[in-house]
Amino acid sequence: MNRLKNIRILKVTMALVIFNALSIDGIAQDTIAGNYADLVIKSGIHFIKESVTVKGKLEIQPGAKIEFTDPGVLVCEGAVLIKGEKGNKIEIYGKLKNEGVGLVIRGIDSITTSKVEISNTIFKGLQLPLYFDFGWKRAAVNIEDNNFINNVGKVSVIQVLNPPFNFNMDSTSIDFKIKHNLFTGNSAAIYFEDLKSDHVNTEVTKNTFYGNNVYGYKNYNISTNVFYGRMDQLFTRFIPVIENNSFAFNYLIDNFTDTVVHVANFGVYGTDKQINLRNNYLGANNKEQILKGIHDQVLNYNAPKVEFEPFLNVPGQDNPSHIFAINNLDNSAIPDSLKILEPLKGFILKANNNVDYSKAVLTYSYFKDDSSLKRIDTAVTYDIQPSGLETKITITKTLNSAKKIGFYNFSKISNNNADIVPDVNIGHNAYLIDLRRRTIIAELQKDKKTNDSIRKQSPPADSLKNIFQKIEAPLKSKIEVSLLTGGSIFTGTISNKGNLFSNDMNMLLGVNINYTLYSNLSASLNIESFKLSNADAMSNNNDQLARGMSFSTSMLGISPSINYDFVDNRLYTKARRIRPSIGLGLDIVSFTPTGIYNGTVYNLQPLGTGGQIADSTKKAYSTLAFGYFLNFKVKYQINRFNSVGLHLSYHWSMSNYLDDVGPDPYPSAASILNSKGPNKDAALFFSNPTSRNVVGQYRNSPTDAQDSYLNFGIFYSRRLFK
Repeated sequence: MNRLKNIRILKVTMALVIFNALSIDGIAQDTIAGNYADLVIKSGIHFIKESVTVKGKLEIQPGAKIEFTDPGVLVCEGAVLIKGEKGNKIEIYGKLKNEGVGLVIRGIDSITTSKVEISNTIFKGLQLPLYFDFGWKRAAVNIEDNNFINNVGKVSVIQVLNPPFNFNMDSTSIDFKIKHNLFTGNSAAIYFEDLKSDHVNTEVTKNTFYGNNVYGYKNYNISTNVFYGRMDQLFTRFIPVIENNSFAFNYLIDNFTDTVVHVANFGVYGTDKQINLRNNYLGANNKEQILKGIHDQVLNYNAPKVEFEPFLNVPGQDNPSHIFAINNLDNSAIPDSLKILEPLKGFILKANNNVDYSKAVLTYSYFKDDSSLKRIDTAVTYDIQPSGLETKITITKTLNSAKKIGFYNFSKISNNNADIVPDVNIGHNAYLIDLRRRTIIAELQKDKKTNDSIRKQSPPADSLKNIFQKIEAPLKSKIEVSLLTGGSIFTGTISNKGNLFSNDMNMLLGVNINYTLYSNLSASLNIESFKLSNADAMSNNNDQLARGMSFSTSMLGISPSINYDFVDNRLYTKARRIRPSIGLGLDIVSFTPTGIYNGTVYNLQPLGTGGQIADSTKKAYSTLAFGYFLNFKVKYQINRFNSVGLHLSYHWSMSNYLDDVGPDPYPSAASILNSKGPNKDAALFFSNPTSRNVVGQYRNSPTDAQDSYLNFGIFYSRRLFK
């Protein structure tokens, strides 16, 4: 017994010693929360689960690992010093399946020498790793020797908005450098609001953009490229330097099907004539192939022309290590659309510098049968024959005798410095297409089994119609009428999206007619009258505050819907008084957006505030719109005929003009004054209330979500007949 007791004491003592040692070395875990004047994050594991603001200097030391959980974000209003070491990097990452945001650079630091310096840091699994918010200013920005890997957000990996407008009058400037970084496996782009600027001197050099997938809706445009930005003729003291980068295997992915649409490397828009993209490797060594991954004047006559010649035939050895070409054993190129039905005998990989395959793993994945989603993942044995920067891989194991579509994945590759080298995929694009086909088949089979099961549960003699006739009351007893009241909140372009209830709330009145179809299914018709209004001044977004728009509109809607009732709606029992339901419906609404100028209320649609009257190619938007909505109700049954309850519905409009602000470029003052439209002074004011410099900008973003609103409140309901 004494011996056993001594062993237990020894274990406890050892545990305490280890815990103290970890604490001394700075590896103890802690949660970062609240606001700080200055913040130093030392080596160790840290967690950010909310919005954390640093007013002064932020310093993150080598060895620090910071996990961001949604809605975790680190807001930096001063100097930023995030400098890892080659053998002791900093990791900033999102929690799996609950990923946080990342870093936000905001505000004008009062210390004129403050900088943003980020090096030897890994950003992975985040929604938006680096965001330079509107109106930010620092002395310089240097983002160098970092890895941006597998970030999940579909907005941006790095987004750089403009410094303050009055900064154009300042002789100082910001040197903004993105140098020698690896971008791979990300789901979004790098975006600059102004590539050619009076106040930001942009330099993007020696980076590797490899295997990134930018998501869109099958239409290749400017923003569905791994790197894109704006370039205007105004305020152009600095010309961007974008040289010696490598762009390889970057694609536009269809949001609906998760399949590859297009190579997507670089896009540009704005009023300037051209942009220099010379001396970069652009994924190919011939002009025709390169053009497929560039969105410029060739595809949109309003965009600048991208001058990419001369281009590099191979990436530079100074770029982060990657495999830039995959060839057959006869050195012919393997197309990215290759459909692999029979295993390859081998392939040749070309790297931009020395690559270490000693720990690499080659797997082959393929479908087991013709239509199911059953997949076989097999490790493949192979021989390596290096020859300079080319490596011949000879496969020594035969696979996939069934000849189903598959793909190869070469992972755990590194370089001589133990840096990450992106995975190599062969045949993956064709595999995704076949995966989509099989997914659809599986869904159809699942639906069929469900329908078959429903049919088996009902005796053949009793169709739904017969059951309905046997157990339902007379026709008139299925009708129920409700009186609705409550509030409406607009959530479209002119709204505060960060805080729903900081928006205007207006009165709603309505009538609902409900008809019981089956035991748990009913059809409804809502007739509602309500008002929507809002102002950019209520927003917490700097772009909206600078825009300064406001509106008010009266809405009249007719909305049919189908509802699923969780409790049998034909029966009344005291035990089941609470009756929730959920529904889906369509809207037909009329609206009339208005605004106030010099004390007078104006209807905005006839003024053509988006240039509809000034531009003969445009026409005024309709004040009748369609839409769709989801609704949820909870009803409390007082007795057989009377009930009260709560209603909530969220509505998406198919019009972008409920608030008069659609995806239109700002019209020039001259075009409005020279137009034939009425009340030109009012039209000029409502088109750009803050009179700011908006040349080439949109009144709302062209990719902005459609207008929407929320209706909620209480109702009284009466079943009219016995």
